[in-house]
Amino acid sequence: MAKLNNGIFGAISGKIGNIEGYIRKGQPLIRLKKRKSNIPPSLKQLAVRQKMKVVNTFIGSMTEFVAAGFGLAAANETYTANNAAKSNQLLNAIQGEYPDYSIDYSKVRLTEGILPMADDPQVTTLANGLLFTWGFDVNEGYYYQRQQVMLLAYAPAINKSFYTVSGARRITGAETMELPHELSGQVLECYISFVADDRKAISNSVYVGQITY
Repeated sequence: MAKLNNGIFGAISGKIGNIEGYIRKGQPLIRLKKRKSNIPPSLKQLAVRQKMKVVNTFIGSMTEFVAAGFGLAAANETYTANNAAKSNQLLNAIQGEYPDYSIDYSKVRLTEGILPMADDPQVTTLANGLLFTWGFDVNEGYYYQRQQVMLLAYAPAINKSFYTVSGARRITGAETMELPHELSGQVLECYISFVADDRKAISNSVYVGQITY
């Protein structure tokens, strides 16, 4: 059963035959209702599903980070930030052949925007975490200097991400990320971005590299 909200010209809520109405990001949308099929999936369909599984697992470990990272890119779209992040990885960061797909961490993008990207980022280990460093232009203006660093370290072996979305100012050139001691010996894939003080602009993320904690 479906309802026509606000009369005959309003949005559909529920199901009418094979049509389903729903709300996403405040916008009323419709789609064809999914039907079960007895036809075995094709190799191409299986490949797409496997790619999605790999990407969903990866992005699922960092939902808060990509919500901030792709929030601006998805702000005026019907898709969500999470959808945008997954789509980007599917297009650019999947490697291998079916069924052995994996993430190419060097091609991952976790934030998307127009701010200047991190200059010469580096990461080293500390006794209690990681030290990220980067270059910056001292001649740039106040708003550039006040941009905050965003950091993420992903541990593939345990599918866990550790991150900060509001770190040190760009002008400081360094930030530490504390990590639990249980991560000792884990291989980490590291990323860095910058976000404006008012959260109205963000940079593309940069892959800093792989490090063993």
